[in-house]
Amino acid sequence: MAKSKYKIHCEPDCAGAKPKPGSQSPPDNPRCPDVRIYGDYASKKPPPYIPHPYEHACFKPRKEDYKAPTTSDEGGNEDGRNEPLCVRRDHRTLTSTQLDRFLNAFTLINSMNALAPLVDIHSNAAHQMHGNPRFLPWHRIYLVRLQELLQMVDPTVCLPYWKSSEEQAFPSWLLGFTPTVNLAGGPHTVNRNIGAFAFLPDAGAVTTAMGNPTFDTFRPALEGIHDSAHVWVGGSMLGISTAPTDPVFWMHHAEIDRIWAEWQVANPGQNPNLTGSAAIMDPWSEDEVATRDISALGYSYV
Repeated sequence: MAKSKYKIHCEPDCAGAKPKPGSQSPPDNPRCPDVRIYGDYASKKPPPYIPHPYEHACFKPRKEDYKAPTTSDEGGNEDGRNEPLCVRRDHRTLTSTQLDRFLNAFTLINSMNALAPLVDIHSNAAHQMHGNPRFLPWHRIYLVRLQELLQMVDPTVCLPYWKSSEEQAFPSWLLGFTPTVNLAGGPHTVNRNIGAFAFLPDAGAVTTAMGNPTFDTFRPALEGIHDSAHVWVGGSMLGISTAPTDPVFWMHHAEIDRIWAEWQVANPGQNPNLTGSAAIMDPWSEDEVATRDISALGYSYV
């Protein structure tokens, strides 16, 4: 495997350092050592693995975004931490240094084998994070966990977002970035098949989704837009178990989260109808109420 060209920003004694013998007890689950990041997966008895059924193992575009097969050839501040919150920005507004720092941090958490178990959580259908009211709040916490990992190695990094409906293109600076992630099922190298199987929803689709007055109608409309963008990128992004290996997954979900945050401001009091265990964003401890205010979660959007 080719050596990454990205430099790693990390203090010499931080990530990867081994504790001195006897200095601390070994983690209950060496693959998922941090309960803050991996929740119940950090325990000796992690949640049981429930595979996604075949019909739900890949994202599917909305009917209107389906792209039929064809036989023809395819023709801020430098240091964002000066802000009171972690400010998530459109990737097109970031400097080259900020983009490099994001890729550096992503490369490092992957080399530490900290990214892979977070990706594996997304493959477990036990968390019921798609196709129901948990979709938006669950992924909001999921993004926070990735944000926390990135900031463990570079505190200046905030997740950028990919405003795909407006941009109608894949971020060019990511095209050559295809890391290999050592998942529980084996190594996976990020791959893409951009634009082959779906159209990318446009700004009009987002405007239409934003016009829904209740969460019960807004969520499926936004999730449909989300699904189509996964299929448009293709490759790793098609599979639920592999999608988070691609950094564009996190940027795409940051945009979905940004749209939801904007809709929340316009529709106060409209929240997911979740009760009991369904309201807990397992494998983490946050409940649905804790996901309603992004500033309380430590970030904002511009």
